Amino acid sequence: MPDIVLTTLNAKYAHSAFGLRYLLANLGSLRERATILEFEISQHPVDVLDAILEREPRIVGIGVYIWNVDQATRLVADLKRSAPMSS
Repeated sequence: MPDIVLTTLNAKYAHSAFGLRYLLANLGSLRERATILEFEISQHPVDVLDAILEREPRIVGIGVYIWNVDQATRLVADLKRSAPMSS
């Protein structure tokens, strides 16, 4: 299972995050270890958090845009609280 999750909160389901795709395409040897998860800003934050955490990622990259900055900031806080980095 990939241990790098690239994710974002899109404004609508029909949108796709090009930034995540560009990043994935340029990960080089890490590409096989990465996956993309896209959500909508209207989804319940707990559902988004659960979907990310169930993959047990070591690295989470979040695409932040003007329309999702508040939700992305809360997601980062929730991730830190739910799965703090080990020392």
